[in-house]
Amino acid sequence: MKLILIALLGLTLTQAVFVKRSNDPSKAVFTQLEAMEEHELGRKLLDTIALQLNNKAPLGDIAKMLQQLRENLILNQQEADQKHAQDEVDCETEIYQYNRRIDFASNEITESTQEIQSLSAKVEQLTQDVEDKTVQLDILNEQETQIREQRAEDSENFKKFENETENVIEAVEVIIQRLSSIQPDQEVLAALTQLNKIGATNPILALMQVASTFSAEQLNNVINKLGEVSTQLTEALESARQTEIQAQLDFEALVIEIASQRESLSAAREDSQRQLQDNQQALDLQKKRKEDATDELNAASSGKEQKEAECNAWRTQYAEESEHRQQEISIIRQVEEILATKLSNVKVYLQERSSA
Repeated sequence: MKLILIALLGLTLTQAVFVKRSNDPSKAVFTQLEAMEEHELGRKLLDTIALQLNNKAPLGDIAKMLQQLRENLILNQQEADQKHAQDEVDCETEIYQYNRRIDFASNEITESTQEIQSLSAKVEQLTQDVEDKTVQLDILNEQETQIREQRAEDSENFKKFENETENVIEAVEVIIQRLSSIQPDQEVLAALTQLNKIGATNPILALMQVASTFSAEQLNNVINKLGEVSTQLTEALESARQTEIQAQLDFEALVIEIASQRESLSAAREDSQRQLQDNQQALDLQKKRKEDATDELNAASSGKEQKEAECNAWRTQYAEESEHRQQEISIIRQVEEILATKLSNVKVYLQERSSA
């Protein structure tokens, strides 16, 4: 037998270690057993069976051992199937939750982005409105300052004009009074003497000296003219006073109008400032909302990706282990079948195997 094996081995290196004659009826069994040698469990089973046979163990014990192994593998597969089914439920549930989080976060980002655009436009508009109203208030304040300064200047000029005009009217009245006391047919020495007491530079004295040379008709004309001047000055002064009164009334009305405009503008600016503050706070909240939603989207997407990778790893592991387990169950069934029907061939194979 050994010579035959050596001869056949020399013919081809691709054949199995335990090659049999082509017309050997045990070839099919040997081929099955040799195939089992390629699997770790198959080798261990053949080693165990060989040991049991060498120890003269009952065939029933070997069959019981194989049955126990097969049933354990089947039970393990059932447990693996149950765990895999539960894992799939867990994966589906968790991925569904991740998708819900992703959808919600995406919707939050979309809505907050729209709100941010709208609120940003409102904030910009309100900011400009507050600035415009501030400028208008500054203009009103400047206008009020200017009209107050102008009113003060006009009032001062009027008081000066009033004082000077009153002095002129008083002087004209004095002149008229003095001229009225002159009698052309009388000596004017007494009147000139009294006027001379006022001083040498007294214009009335000079006028009296000139007027003393007038005739009665000329003197009356001068007095009438001076009366007209006094009347005109008085009328002008009264007109100026009425103008001053009206100017003061107009000033006060303008100040009231400016105050009303200022109050209205101030109230409008305060309202715009409140709206600006409210919209700015709302804008900040929407920015925070978008930031939080972006973080949530990233976290959910990352979690989903990790979970999908984990589930795929479980599926791969389950498939590989199930395939490996099914191979082992198949090998055990083959061994059981061979032992039940071809025990003598197994013994021969194992003897040659041990002696090879």
